[in-house]
Amino acid sequence: MTTSIEPIRINPGMKINVLSDDDIQQLHQATLTILAETGVRFPSHKALAIFSDAGANVDFTSQIVKIPPGLLMEALSRAPESICLGSRGDESLDLVLDGSRTYCGTAGTGTVTVDPDTGRERPSTKADTAMMARVADYLPSMGFYWPMAAPQDKPHELLPLHEMEASFLNTEKHVLTASCVDEVSARAALEMAWAVAGSAEQMQSRPPLSAIISPISPLNNDAEALEAALIFAEAGLPVGFATMPVMGSTGPASIAGVLVLGNAEILSAVCLLQLAYPGAPVTYPLFSGVMNPYTGDCVVSTRNQYPFYAATTQLGHYYNLPVMSSFSGSDLRRPDRWEVGKEDAVDAFYICATGPDMLPCVGMLEAYTRLHPEKLIMDNDIIQSVQSMFRGVPVASETLNVAEIRSVGPGGHFLDTDYTLKNMRELWNPGICHKWRPDMGSFADAREAAQQKLKKIMADHDVEPLDRSCGQTLAHIIKTAEKAL
Repeated sequence: MTTSIEPIRINPGMKINVLSDDDIQQLHQATLTILAETGVRFPSHKALAIFSDAGANVDFTSQIVKIPPGLLMEALSRAPESICLGSRGDESLDLVLDGSRTYCGTAGTGTVTVDPDTGRERPSTKADTAMMARVADYLPSMGFYWPMAAPQDKPHELLPLHEMEASFLNTEKHVLTASCVDEVSARAALEMAWAVAGSAEQMQSRPPLSAIISPISPLNNDAEALEAALIFAEAGLPVGFATMPVMGSTGPASIAGVLVLGNAEILSAVCLLQLAYPGAPVTYPLFSGVMNPYTGDCVVSTRNQYPFYAATTQLGHYYNLPVMSSFSGSDLRRPDRWEVGKEDAVDAFYICATGPDMLPCVGMLEAYTRLHPEKLIMDNDIIQSVQSMFRGVPVASETLNVAEIRSVGPGGHFLDTDYTLKNMRELWNPGICHKWRPDMGSFADAREAAQQKLKKIMADHDVEPLDRSCGQTLAHIIKTAEKAL
């Protein structure tokens, strides 16, 4: 079955901006102050040496780096304004991040899966990772695949590599990893990407893999994660520093304060990569949540997320960086709760209207830890509705139907006109929300319809197979990494 991608075309006339030019300048200046006067901790001798050689104020004892504004902005100017995220398939599946469209993608990586056959909760497996990759491969609204299940049936230290093997084998689409946060897994992942791409040159021009590395708020980094980021950047694989300060705990209890903190963390890391490897492709993923004052947990689905994510898109584009926003990872446990539908629908429209280049995190529950496989089908339905909203109304001589209206005239009907017969199928495309049940004489339950569609995809959708020798290479890379560890 043919795989395709349908992005959301960004309509400038519908775009939502929450920050004025003056607001952006205030956030920018506050960020420069933090970076120049407070600094960010980089616990990596290699990173510290790169900053020191470039003229930053580096304290090798505390591992704090203070970056002068001029150095920061000069480094940021080296980052590409647009990048390509390649597929392992043909070029029609490549994602071009240039500010003109939004590509949606899945969320990762659930440790708990609700089994689609039994309905019972269990630890996630590698088979779940593969299953959801096939589903994402089928769904045109999914532009890339972030492995949705963290396989608990594999050794923890090899988990990232098993995620990628299952992903590359079961989807042609671009794969995003957030699990390669140490040198061993990063180098093995790089070997996998090289094998899938076919050559170092092809991997750089159409990288089939990109990475997310997470700073540690406030103003800190993980040593091994920094090493992994530098490995990816040197090879030309896109890297996003996805920081997630939580309002009220690891970040200030204000949207503006968290924007300044997260912006400083991302820009300092981007600065590092551009100093080390000028022109290295990077993305701008700034996420957040709110501390639950009763438990201390991070809550990701609050009303504050809407202005926050609109602001992150504006900030990232201010620095001419491709922006990765976020779809709601509802804090609830069931996909058919009213609150989940409300959150996802509002999220999808509002965040797409802000104009990010990438919108991951589709299809998960309980703050991205719980996988209900049918939830991806339900969210896909919402995204298709948003796509329709942004397409607008096609107005042309054919769609105005003047001749047809004249022919039918007063008191007639359009049931048997050629235009109705030609276009009714496309017009009636209600998705799972209006799945007709002839045996019931009514519409099916949305979750039931999603479960049926999931089963049909798994039964009927064949993924373009990966070259056999490449598949063997991926398995060999995992075995080699296992011996090394």
